[in-house]
Amino acid sequence: MKLFDFIKVLFGSSKKANENWEKLSDYDKSKNAFMTNRLMSAKFPTQANLFNTLRTDPVGQAEAWRMVGNKFSRVPSFIYTKTKKKTKEKKKWIPNDKAVDLYMKYNEIGEREFDEALKFNFKEVKKSIQTLEKQFLNDRAK
Repeated sequence: MKLFDFIKVLFGSSKKANENWEKLSDYDKSKNAFMTNRLMSAKFPTQANLFNTLRTDPVGQAEAWRMVGNKFSRVPSFIYTKTKKKTKEKKKWIPNDKAVDLYMKYNEIGEREFDEALKFNFKEVKKSIQTLEKQFLNDRAK
């Protein structure tokens, strides 16, 4: 039995859910005990910690969480945690080393000040360095 099928049976309060719970084997209960304990620790951290500390038998844990689950009429919302969608990674801009050296020499700044300039005024610094890069390419072409 998969985890969320087990969770549906765990939180079922109907007569059919009770029958399904009785049909579950000890293997299914112990197999899902770890993740059930993890999920339930969101709402019941003390009890979950005690199960871990006392090294309670996984079948006993499942039975204990079943007693707690009986007070819910359906699967509670804290079981299904929301996650953020994965954002696309932005391409990192890598400037020409010679252009950066010339920019730092012209502005009389060091690497630390250059990093701060990038942090606070990225667009202007990038624009200036791109201009220097274009000038390098034009000088090389001649």
